[in-house]
Amino acid sequence: MSEDLLKGRYRHLSELGRGETTVAYTAQDTLLDRVVVVKTLRDPYAADAEYVEYFHRAARAMAALTHPNIVAIYDMGSDRDLHYVVTEYVEGQSLESILAHEPLLDTSEALNMALAVCRALAAAHSSGYVHGHLSPRDVLLGRDGLAKVSDFQVMESPAPHMPEEHRRSPYSALYLSPEQLMRRRASATSDVYAVGVILYEMLAGRPPFIGERSDELAEQHIRQEPVPVHQLNPEVSTSLSGLIQTALAKSSGNRYRRANELAAALQDYLSRSGLQDFLHKPAPQVPPEPPIEEERPSPPFVGVPPTEQYDDVQREARPGPDVPGCMIAIIATVAVLGLIPLWLVVYLRYFA
Repeated sequence: MSEDLLKGRYRHLSELGRGETTVAYTAQDTLLDRVVVVKTLRDPYAADAEYVEYFHRAARAMAALTHPNIVAIYDMGSDRDLHYVVTEYVEGQSLESILAHEPLLDTSEALNMALAVCRALAAAHSSGYVHGHLSPRDVLLGRDGLAKVSDFQVMESPAPHMPEEHRRSPYSALYLSPEQLMRRRASATSDVYAVGVILYEMLAGRPPFIGERSDELAEQHIRQEPVPVHQLNPEVSTSLSGLIQTALAKSSGNRYRRANELAAALQDYLSRSGLQDFLHKPAPQVPPEPPIEEERPSPPFVGVPPTEQYDDVQREARPGPDVPGCMIAIIATVAVLGLIPLWLVVYLRYFA
């Protein structure tokens, strides 16, 4: 990108990095006076008219998709031999950079990041789009703590073709699904697999498969089962480890079908594990319970005298004379007195 204004509007500031298909720069939007990111196609993609159309078509589609966890697209076009897309500038760092300095993240941090990515992908999936090559360098964490996903380039229709050097990239092969490494079309479950790889890496300190060559990595993704995360990091529960294993299933039919299903599973895990409240609000301050004391008689009433209504209730509740009981007592007394003459006759006859 030259020092001249791109399209008479964007002034080059600095290079941010190079991806598989694009080079990213920070630039000054002289029309709106703000910093943006300009991504231009690299060779050989820039020389391929069909791929350029695919690049712009994907940008147009994603520009219509507004979501807080998706990097916004502002502009696109071509200027001489440069084909570009202008996006929102996220001031912060990528997840790739974070993991380079801190390979092992806290469980709450990793789950928050994964949920943000799932929300972004779910919005794309519901509109019929997939990311297709998600990696930590596509996840940007702003200074406000909000994670955003960038570089959506795969639409409902696959790319016209993929140069061999892209297929052979070891970095891409770290996060591609088994079906993609077998050169099949990417789908929503492919994105789910990529999130599973990223979540695994955040919690285990390394990706599930490691290798120096893309064909070596492809063989592992296709045929080998990853070591469960909880065996590498005892802080990870077996239930969370199992959830990640489901996302990393070899067959796409055995994974979560879309990112929203993976997000629901993560939310359910958070609720069951008690981390949900911990992540989103401080623990409630529970006052200490008073010491248990022996029961004591209630003190006499010394407050406001009862109301008239209360007096009426008391009067209604006060017991009256027990008439049946009194009658029984009288009868018993008469019966006892009636036996006295009989006892006198017996005494005089037998004992006198």
